[in-house]
Amino acid sequence: MEGFMFESKNPALIIVDVQDAIDCFSDHERNNVNAEEIMATMLASWRSSGLSVVHVRHSSTSESSPYHSSSEHFSFKSQVLPATTEHVVTKRENCAFIDTDLKQFLSEHGVSELVVCGVLTNNSIDATVRIARALGFKVFVPHDATAAFALDLLNGKHLSADDVHWTFLSNLDNEYCTVCSSSEVLSCV
Repeated sequence: MEGFMFESKNPALIIVDVQDAIDCFSDHERNNVNAEEIMATMLASWRSSGLSVVHVRHSSTSESSPYHSSSEHFSFKSQVLPATTEHVVTKRENCAFIDTDLKQFLSEHGVSELVVCGVLTNNSIDATVRIARALGFKVFVPHDATAAFALDLLNGKHLSADDVHWTFLSNLDNEYCTVCSSSEVLSCV
């Protein structure tokens, strides 16, 4: 992406729902199986630059969900464990802004640009990006630092994980966010 750069000097990294629970979420195949390692590289870059990092975790209201706080899978994945100085947001909805202090935290830290990564592209990433844009944030989504599972459609068809991923990213790009690669983001941090 030629000319890619942040307008501010303070983009926040938002890592969404990267918990052990994602490994129990679906029996279908997942794309971007190395997304956690890519997020870990981005996290290290943000930390070394002293930029704001927010870890978002989902806390399901359903006790049978691997995302329920009582589940053995509720913990953050080891690749992206929050540091004690990093902000953690716990959400109960798909969107990281609903009934959380995320907007307040970002405002207090003078953040106007977000790099949103995590899981799932067609769920919490989509919901969070749409609301972030509606709240006035400039949003970037690195396509290789988010992932989706294959999906059985209501019309009987089946979409591969890559098709789900790219359909949702294509719908978000240029209206709600800028879809880019992690290497483009890292070149600007």
